[in-house]
Amino acid sequence: AALEAFRSGGSDDGDTDWAARLERCLLAGDEVAAWRVVDGALAAARTPQYCYVEILASALAHIGSRWEAGELDVADQYVATAVATRIVARLGARFRRPGRRRGTLVFGSPLGELHSLPVALAADLVRLEGFDVLELGANVPPAVFAAAALRAPRLVAVGIGITRGASVPAAQQAVDAGRSLAPDVPVVLGGQGAWDPAATAMTGVSAFALDGSGVASVVATIAARRAADCVRSSPRSTRNALET
Repeated sequence: AALEAFRSGGSDDGDTDWAARLERCLLAGDEVAAWRVVDGALAAARTPQYCYVEILASALAHIGSRWEAGELDVADQYVATAVATRIVARLGARFRRPGRRRGTLVFGSPLGELHSLPVALAADLVRLEGFDVLELGANVPPAVFAAAALRAPRLVAVGIGITRGASVPAAQQAVDAGRSLAPDVPVVLGGQGAWDPAATAMTGVSAFALDGSGVASVVATIAARRAADCVRSSPRSTRNALET
């Protein structure tokens, strides 16, 4: 009955627990109802960023916590992730910005990381800030990070996502491979695993971020600094400085 109510829409009273509603739909494997929840949040003036972080990511995090507590089994996680992946694809396609882009990011998770959904969430949040993203998915070999960085037009940074500390060695290999071909490109390490003590000892990492919104903020800061550096180093800026 609850899922039927989601399908039929309904008004937002200002206190709707969107994440809880979405969680029930994800666990039921109901993509139609899940999209109704997200679409309802957008109609209630929630931003796309809010939908990604406060609804989708929160619902998935709670499902993960319930699985760890033994309330759900692994099949529940698979069903929920499959539906969430389709919702992310629909939401991302709906909010692609037209016009000139601010540069390109390369995003992926290293070998041994089998979760591609966190990468997709982070990539869409960065796209909302006006960037293009070459999205590599999960379980990416180091050489692929390097090759993608070389082919990316107007490369701003490389983002590597890890969900656990055990992935730090593989992440370091990805960083080293990218640095070997593009030594000046910033590398952002994101995800829950980025806060593992072993991650702080990594070399070649320019910034750390816990989640997708943190990655988007870091990337925007990197791009702004690079743009400012370009302005300061341009011949016109030098001429203006001499004239003053």
